[in-house]
Amino acid sequence: MAYRRRTIREVVEQGITTIDELQDALLTAIQLEFSTIPPYLCAQWSIDLNHDPDDVSDMIQGVVVQEMLHFGLACNMFTATGGSLKGQIATPGIVPSYPTDGLPGKVHPGLVVSLLPLGNEALASFMSIEYPDGAPVVQQPASPPPPAPPEPPTIGEFYQTISAGFNTVFPNGTLPNTPSLNQVVTGVDGDQLFAINSVADAMKAIQEITDQGEGTSSSPDEGSFDPTQLAHYYRFAQVYYGKAVAQVGSGFQYSGAAIALPAAANFSPQPPNAPDQATFISAFTTLMTQLEACWTSGFSIDQAIDRSMFPLQTAGTNLIQAGATPQFTFQGATLSGRA
Repeated sequence: MAYRRRTIREVVEQGITTIDELQDALLTAIQLEFSTIPPYLCAQWSIDLNHDPDDVSDMIQGVVVQEMLHFGLACNMFTATGGSLKGQIATPGIVPSYPTDGLPGKVHPGLVVSLLPLGNEALASFMSIEYPDGAPVVQQPASPPPPAPPEPPTIGEFYQTISAGFNTVFPNGTLPNTPSLNQVVTGVDGDQLFAINSVADAMKAIQEITDQGEGTSSSPDEGSFDPTQLAHYYRFAQVYYGKAVAQVGSGFQYSGAAIALPAAANFSPQPPNAPDQATFISAFTTLMTQLEACWTSGFSIDQAIDRSMFPLQTAGTNLIQAGATPQFTFQGATLSGRA
């Protein structure tokens, strides 16, 4: 079945009133969640682990793992509506061509998202991607310059519209199948990829996605999901400003312990004598093929991660350390790696 894709501006302005519109928005959400992973991975893989005293690499890894969780929750929400992900994940269109003007669904138009070494340019881009729906709740220093708020509507507003769409399309709170078909369930580094068997489950998933990315309206942490863990925006901001978030009176400031920006390897799209990309492209294609099989034919998500993520990380790190940008390419169509 072909789905017509609306931009997130169209979704937010026009709303969601039919199951086709809901599935259309969820497909965009799936692609949107995955599109953040290549830039975050490249920044992490560029870090010199021998000169990373504050474990920034582990921090970025934690964000990547949660982005995979959000991708999985979006997939579970989509299949819970009765849709099929056949041909939607194992496809060249799963990632944009980097550098990209905005993200899938024309999210944040004008924001250039590239595959870059870790540094202030990359961190500012990541903060813009994860920018809170309202103003950040932590007072921002004047230097380095805070990233400008992205052009609305925000990702949070997009998910609020999806939430309203679930309630409109399924007003009695039940979904097409009980339990829902093609659900993937597993533990994800302390979090849980859970099944979407009701509209209430979808509301919980959407709240988790937005709180973990942006924080809440009153706190920089993940809210009720984990009040001890900062949301993605503030994790990146701590490294950007070089200071940990600290509570000062009734507010928050970047005035805690110093956080050192680690040394990072530079890389470029087509450096002289670039190593062969074939190993990385093969690992990426395998990963996407196996991930699609998890939501279409019951392939084990744990096996997909165990078998594919380590080879992808090894190949990507080797490329970056050799000065080459990894190409997130599916089946030979060059999609990314142009910085």
